[in-house]
Amino acid sequence: MFGKLLIFSPKLGRERKMHLTKKKTAILVLALAMCIGVASAAVLEYFGRIVTTVYVKQAVLLDGKDITEMPITEEANVAGGEIVCKFHWLTSQTTVPVNLIFVTDVTYDGGITVEYYKVDELTLGASDFAYRDPAVEYVSKVVVSRGEGCAVWTIDLNGSLISGHWSTGAQLLIATPEVIYTFGISPGAASQPVYKEYKNGAWSSPLPVPEGMTAEGNVNDEHFVLQIPLKYLCGAKWAINIEASWAGHSGSYYAQYPKGWGRWSNPTAGVADLLTPIGSQFTLAPGERLDFIICYKFATNIKPDIYTITTTVKLAPE
Repeated sequence: MFGKLLIFSPKLGRERKMHLTKKKTAILVLALAMCIGVASAAVLEYFGRIVTTVYVKQAVLLDGKDITEMPITEEANVAGGEIVCKFHWLTSQTTVPVNLIFVTDVTYDGGITVEYYKVDELTLGASDFAYRDPAVEYVSKVVVSRGEGCAVWTIDLNGSLISGHWSTGAQLLIATPEVIYTFGISPGAASQPVYKEYKNGAWSSPLPVPEGMTAEGNVNDEHFVLQIPLKYLCGAKWAINIEASWAGHSGSYYAQYPKGWGRWSNPTAGVADLLTPIGSQFTLAPGERLDFIICYKFATNIKPDIYTITTTVKLAPE
């Protein structure tokens, strides 16, 4: 038996190779077409992206502190019938008005009264004063204003009416439930601040000036600025005596406010209220600082115990 005879043809090999090359090319073109088709069908998810990080601060601070530093704690030792006052302040950090309310909670249903006050700002003119010589109304203007944590008296005199007088001065009388005192620059006192207290019906000799009380002006000046921290003004009433003394005379001119004040012999008669009650609801203006005093009044017959009084500053209801 004879086997088959295979004859190799060069022409047939070339044709087969060309056929395979064409097939590969077709597959590659098809693959590229598929890729182009997928890319042309895609859509954008967004045109851009902004990421903003905002650090928000509390709109209103109490004593310069935010909610992370609350509560502020205080203690006091009192007897029935007494009044204790504490100084605090609110600060707005926002550009819009904020309506606020004081909410008071007492662990006792009677015998304790809580009230809130601020300094009563006012402007007094010459006619608001009583004078030793009514023909010489030498007070020009007195302005009572609120500073940061203090009350400020700015006093201007009419020098043309007291020309030739060698010594001037201004003395504030402050009457609180705890103490009656006078503070200011007295005529002839070398322009140094003078502080005295009224005890047992008489005025003391000069005492050390309490911390924070300041008096600017000279005994020959027509302008004085007296400043007293609010912590010394709890429950306060006030009066002012302005004097001008002159060489060779035993007396002096004086002006007093209020007009019905009893002056030094009866210091608490006719004194004026210094503090204005703050309603339970009030508005804090943009950027405003409000200094205020909380006064705790205890009934004379209150039962001995430990009491907790809580004041919360909240947004007022709309």
